[in-house]
Amino acid sequence: MGTQDSLIGALFANRYRIRDSRSGGSGESSVYDATDVRSHKRVVIRVLTAKSLIDLDSGVVLIADAVELFKRQTQMLASMSHPSLASIDDWGTQEVEGTLYAFTVLEHYAGGTLREILDRGRRLNPSQALAVGLDVCRALHFLHGKGWVHGDLRPANIFLGDDSRVRLAGLGLKRVVHSEQMSIEQASYAAPEIATGQQPTEQSDVYSLALTLLEMITGTLPFVGDTAAITLAARIDKLLPVSADLGPIAAPIERAGRPEAGERFSAVDFGRAFAAIADKMPMPQPIEPLESKSFEAVIEEKIVDRTGEIARPVVPSAAEQKMIIDNSDEPIYIANPAEIKRHKRIVAIGAVVALLMAGGISYRIFAKRSHEVPVIAEMNEGEVRNLVVPFKWTIVVTAERSDEVPAGNVIRTEPATGESLEEGKTLTLVISQGPSLAQLPDLVGKTLQEAVDALTALELVPAQKDLSSEDVAAGSVISWLVPEQPSLIPGDKVLRGTAIDVLISTGPAPREMPSLIGMTLEQAQTVMNELSLVLVETPAAKSNGAAAGLIGAQSVVPGTQIARDAQVAYLISLGPDLVEMPRIIGNSFATVEPRLLEAGFVVGKVTGRPNYKLRKAFVGDKAITNGDQVPRGATIDLVFP
Repeated sequence: MGTQDSLIGALFANRYRIRDSRSGGSGESSVYDATDVRSHKRVVIRVLTAKSLIDLDSGVVLIADAVELFKRQTQMLASMSHPSLASIDDWGTQEVEGTLYAFTVLEHYAGGTLREILDRGRRLNPSQALAVGLDVCRALHFLHGKGWVHGDLRPANIFLGDDSRVRLAGLGLKRVVHSEQMSIEQASYAAPEIATGQQPTEQSDVYSLALTLLEMITGTLPFVGDTAAITLAARIDKLLPVSADLGPIAAPIERAGRPEAGERFSAVDFGRAFAAIADKMPMPQPIEPLESKSFEAVIEEKIVDRTGEIARPVVPSAAEQKMIIDNSDEPIYIANPAEIKRHKRIVAIGAVVALLMAGGISYRIFAKRSHEVPVIAEMNEGEVRNLVVPFKWTIVVTAERSDEVPAGNVIRTEPATGESLEEGKTLTLVISQGPSLAQLPDLVGKTLQEAVDALTALELVPAQKDLSSEDVAAGSVISWLVPEQPSLIPGDKVLRGTAIDVLISTGPAPREMPSLIGMTLEQAQTVMNELSLVLVETPAAKSNGAAAGLIGAQSVVPGTQIARDAQVAYLISLGPDLVEMPRIIGNSFATVEPRLLEAGFVVGKVTGRPNYKLRKAFVGDKAITNGDQVPRGATIDLVFP
């Protein structure tokens, strides 16, 4: 694409003279105001380089093929007529300074685009936004029914006609979209799925419309970053911040702007949702067009008309003010002095009247009129801006919080209602930011009930979360957290109604008892100190679990959950507790079993035929026989023939 300066003044198709650039372009195209030199009508022309029409994803690799495809598709678009679509009047190609451009010509709409309305600081009230949304939904339903996805719906592509109805323009030609090729403005209105590499769908158009309407009402566009990629990524899995203060229109916009495409309206259902709430909203005022006639232009027209109505008297010259005698057959004319005086009076009066009219007209043109500030308290900012457009005031917005006036509405004006303000002067709108904020208290150490009472009094919503704590007593507040703003500290302010997570101590966490068997007393004491458990000594005794001098037994089974500071008894081993193996080898199971049990052993695995005489006995893998010293309580495995 060439620079704007290289195209301004260029003549396309020997017919369209480009006058000036305007908003609405994309990463590949630019939009201009132009004049049709044949009809002298204003038009809008969208221009892009022929090279940019190459679409490798669609298999279009040659400029000639791309241009041919452009012409076929544009002809198809031009044939689709709908009251809510901007009509394509002409299209073609033009070479300028060695670069081949493709162009489309659209009808010029005096109301401008919604982008231009936003850029002038104006807003739409919810009723006006609903009317816009209905028209665009009609256009989208028509396009979707023809198999087209718009893919680039944003304020710059929505024109406002002289009839205050909108026309949707900017229908793209490429069917494949890559996020890295998008401008920041395009990305600002794109659906979240585009960030994940998906192609626009019908639900993507619905999401873009929801974003557009939200911005037109509030003047704020959410999820906008420094780059197109950041902007797209910022809205993944995020709900649109639609405030209930917008009234009935809030619910349809929220549904249409959901991050999951499957949860959104279709275009026709979006329009039906608007239609269903229309009777709950005020009748919309016509949207003030951007190119309304100025007062001066109207006066100039009246001056031209009035000049043709004044017939000035014809006063004879000094040479003519005498008797005229000639040889013609005409009667002799003698100028009457009284008649001459009467004519002079008429001329004088006419001159005075002309001067008075000229003075009055000049005053009307050049003098600045004043207007009384109307009653606009508690009106929506967008409604106010539209209301005062004819007064030609400069609007400055400041904000403060109010518990009485809903967010986005006017609290007061400066000058106040009823005061006179000259055109060109500044009218300050003090806009409500919503209810006053609540100051977060310090809750640490308070009981649960004290914390709940303190937060409820501030119209905050407490939510209890239990958490163990080594330092805070059970039932007291360990800390608190604002989930949406984790960095907030006591003294910071939040909106009333904000949820606060209150972390309540359940006391110290239970400990899992370790095994102390085989440790020295010093080792066991270190482990128990780390767990805040208390060792209690019992008399030393023989133990098969550990060598003499080591801990041989403990009162709490390893793996048991016990409270902090609980007591655990232990004993120091005096060495193994050995007993003599009774006579079991060579006897039947009926004799062997009672002898083992009586000696304090445990009968383990029995193999072979128990009615025969015992052939072998084992403790683990070690074979034992009658009379051997075996640890008391050992498990004896028996092998019969």
